[in-house]
Amino acid sequence: MRKLNTYMLLLSFAFMMAACSKFLDVIPREFHQEEDLFTDIKQAEKEVAVLYSRLPWDFNANDGTNGTLLSAGSDEAYHNWDQSDARLFEQGAWNPLSNPLSNYYVTFENVRIAWHFLENIDKVPVLEERIRQQYQDVVIPRYKNEVKFLLAFYYFELFKRYGAVPIIDRYYKIAEMNELLQIERRPVNEVVAFIVKLCDEAAPNLPLTYEDDPNEVGRVTRGAALALKAKTLLYAASPLFNGGEVDGQPITVNGRNVKTTLLAVTNSDGTPLFNQQYDANKWKLAADAALAVINLGRYTLHPVQQELFYKRNFTEVIWHKQGRAFDANAWDRNLMPNGTDYGSSGSLSMTNAMINSYEMKNGLPPDDPNSGHLPDRWVDTSMRVFRDRTWKTANVRIRGMYHNRDPRFYTDVYFNGMPLLHRNVITEYVTNAGSNNDGWGNKTGQNTRTGYYVQKWVDPTQNPRDRPNTNMRNFPIYRLADVYLWYAEAMNEFQDAPDNEVYRYLNEVRNRVKMPALPVTGRAEDLTKQGMRQRIRNERKIELSMEGHRFFDTRRWLIAHTAECTELMGLNINAGGENFYKPAPVRSGSRVFNIHHYLMPIPTVEITKAPGVLVQNYGWER
Repeated sequence: MRKLNTYMLLLSFAFMMAACSKFLDVIPREFHQEEDLFTDIKQAEKEVAVLYSRLPWDFNANDGTNGTLLSAGSDEAYHNWDQSDARLFEQGAWNPLSNPLSNYYVTFENVRIAWHFLENIDKVPVLEERIRQQYQDVVIPRYKNEVKFLLAFYYFELFKRYGAVPIIDRYYKIAEMNELLQIERRPVNEVVAFIVKLCDEAAPNLPLTYEDDPNEVGRVTRGAALALKAKTLLYAASPLFNGGEVDGQPITVNGRNVKTTLLAVTNSDGTPLFNQQYDANKWKLAADAALAVINLGRYTLHPVQQELFYKRNFTEVIWHKQGRAFDANAWDRNLMPNGTDYGSSGSLSMTNAMINSYEMKNGLPPDDPNSGHLPDRWVDTSMRVFRDRTWKTANVRIRGMYHNRDPRFYTDVYFNGMPLLHRNVITEYVTNAGSNNDGWGNKTGQNTRTGYYVQKWVDPTQNPRDRPNTNMRNFPIYRLADVYLWYAEAMNEFQDAPDNEVYRYLNEVRNRVKMPALPVTGRAEDLTKQGMRQRIRNERKIELSMEGHRFFDTRRWLIAHTAECTELMGLNINAGGENFYKPAPVRSGSRVFNIHHYLMPIPTVEITKAPGVLVQNYGWER
């Protein structure tokens, strides 16, 4: 996407400024009239460029305080920096006036840009004769379908946060503001149908690949449009948007039924905005849509899962946010363990809840009596480590709790005693949690709060202190392993019991990292719908950790309020030896999560623009 990247660089400052304003104020300062964008195709292309430039990067270690909010705001991780906005989600202190994850303003800016482009592009002259025919026959028709997809994509970003939102189905001029402000939120089913319709219109007219033009890699493909449709339908089938119940039982949060509270919000005319009745067929629609992506036959699982996160990959990744070179002082350095000897600042700690989710190598959960998990013993073993600029086998003595775990454990986590570069990781004896001071001295950044750091996204050969690498990364928005898990989840929920297709696609993901196929012999739970539900959810938690999915998964499943998701525990970082490995609370030991936190609040400024038009989500009315 060489041309696209050029436009993005030219417009980045202007549109960052626009992102801070309201959604009607979207014209860059260098243009006096919106019509200036359509004096030539080269101007019009800038609207497409800005829609691409605003794609989310849901886990960005390069953004020190806020780039990891979705992980630190869920049960995956804890942000070590007190200045991070993650504290708002930990303490339940976010609100309609202060929500770091709100995308309401900028997304409706994007909606307006998209409609402006779609309604005007056919009138734009191609002044350069050399490219005129190619643009008229190929490029402009493709742009129109790209922008339809991007419109659908940004609507999904609204849907997963707010549920019911206003549907803007055309371009509104500034003079039409009063009419625009009278558009009410539309029911969830209508929002889903709107997104699906745009995907259905765009998909057949988008290319399968850009292999014949590498400069355009990163643009929307047919697979991306089908994946967005499938993910939208998966969310629509999930308990939050599908009746607020599981196995026929309504979900209650602190004694309150979500059907009669969270999902009972109506417009001022009484139109229900959420579904209070369960529809099992929604799962089948989601499964069929996921299978359509799989059946394209364009994508394969990359054989080395770890490489997806520090190398560019175009076999498993269906669509991505295209990144640039993040050097060691910006990306790997923010995640690797704290200390001047590593040259890193260790901004993120993995929680005990996340650690305990990794199965044993035999496919059993650690708490299964037959798993072989021996947390209270020491084990002499060996591990591969990149040391002295080559891969070596290092002999280590580690706690038994880290022995014989899912192979992804060793590529996702930095734990105490793990070999890394020139020495072993040390997370014991933190004497001042949150400061630079611990028992080992000479530290930079801030220390782990849990006894763990996050390794996923880090190049295992990276050495920030000594000749750091410069890594080109893309953020995978959709990848095949995720689609396999969508299909397995949807089919498991649609049927009374899992069938071979459910196991097949779940096991495709597991087989890649040499985890045993399910069902595990002798484990009766693996043969039931409820047992496989837990297995699939846990597989998503591990396979997709630190990719921005868990935050929304726990909400669509209506489990974010449970002890499983709100417990905030680590190891006893103020001690050493045996005492270090005893579980200890981080701060209060619990995240605050109330029923209204399942949906984000409509910003107060939008509510007050036209009183009585936009109703607020449940619990945020005050």
